Amino acid sequence: METARSLTPIISEEAFLVLVQAKSQNLLALLSVLKDENMVVNKPYYFTLLQEADRLEGFLDDHGARSNLRWLYFAELVACVRNFALAGFQLYHILDRYSDYFSGDSDHLKRDFQDKTDETLEYFTQVKLKFFDAMTEEVKSHGVDFQVTPIPTEEWRLKITPQLPYTITGEGVSDEEERMISIAQSYRKIAKHFKQSQLDRKTKKSTLDDIIPSKINETIMTDMEIKLHNLQSEYDTYIRGGPLESKEHISTLRGLTAIPMHLFEALKWLVHFYERHENNIRQSDVKAKISEMVNDDQLFASIMDYGLKFCGKYLNDGNKVAERILSSFVKPIKYELPIPKPQGFHARPATYVSLVVQEHGTDVSMLVNDEKFDCRSVLELLQAGGMLADSGEKTVIVEGDKRALDDLKILAEHNYCEDQDIPPELSYIRILRNL
Repeated sequence: METARSLTPIISEEAFLVLVQAKSQNLLALLSVLKDENMVVNKPYYFTLLQEADRLEGFLDDHGARSNLRWLYFAELVACVRNFALAGFQLYHILDRYSDYFSGDSDHLKRDFQDKTDETLEYFTQVKLKFFDAMTEEVKSHGVDFQVTPIPTEEWRLKITPQLPYTITGEGVSDEEERMISIAQSYRKIAKHFKQSQLDRKTKKSTLDDIIPSKINETIMTDMEIKLHNLQSEYDTYIRGGPLESKEHISTLRGLTAIPMHLFEALKWLVHFYERHENNIRQSDVKAKISEMVNDDQLFASIMDYGLKFCGKYLNDGNKVAERILSSFVKPIKYELPIPKPQGFHARPATYVSLVVQEHGTDVSMLVNDEKFDCRSVLELLQAGGMLADSGEKTVIVEGDKRALDDLKILAEHNYCEDQDIPPELSYIRILRNL
């Protein structure tokens, strides 16, 4: 019985040379542009490079190039170019839209991000030039008569694409405020997940093999990207262009969703490149050759010291903005709660109250003698506790969002865990306490 493979027409390696010569011209010509030290490329360049790399990779895969020893190396080089083109496109997209995404950040953060992004993109350029040299040597060794065809470069010299003025003022949806509260709460969960994962934490281990794929891998990067993409889609569907968007902090949260989302997508392709083309899971001559072209210290820095570091910075800023949004929509209520027995609000119960309030991200105050104390702050709670001890009060008034107050009520019912275990409903206290 004939197999599907045996029914596939076979093309000779010599005949394939002619096809490769024609199909690879555009990609090689695009890469050759980077030889010009004065050439400054942009997002449209990366988009074109990505298209051509994708087209050539598809052509090679359709012809089984990765299953042919003569063409395996060339096919892997094209795939590597595509990975770096995908990552670079995301970074240029952020630079292109930065002012629209996040106009309210500090000049220091903006400068730092742009400087580090430029350094990372310059590293990408040097890597792609090495891929280009290897590709041209490879096709020439097979007898391909390769000569660079000059291509116009004017459209790639415009660093930032100019934007039309934002003039849309749409109608609000019926549950716009509730939807925005949901988005802000979801953002805080994503930021909390990232913080708990400690992906951006400095590691004593100094090689990519130590962290990929055990700590950082394509699946984790994709998961973070998808979470943020879903949040951005919800915002664009229900909030963007509506009257609520003009409210303070609302549009800022959208930008602080987009920036880490695109960073995670760039990181996904860098991690994919290492997992697929360079790590030691499968040893081969092809991987060894590719590894020589990529400075692993710089790749490590691009992933850890640039990508994940700035994901953490922007998610942290976004978490603060989400908390401000939640607090702005809160309709405060008051609960009267018992004071911890027997020692009042000393360090441990004050810390637990603070963790509950931090979990919900809204403003909660403790009212003592006509003064308000911020329940996020352990120091302020200790100060309030001292005043309560002096007055001999047995209960205290707390004011804030019902969801936070409901959890504080549960905490109070368990004597602030002074002599009882943390209740299951407040299990997050244990997690936050150990961070």
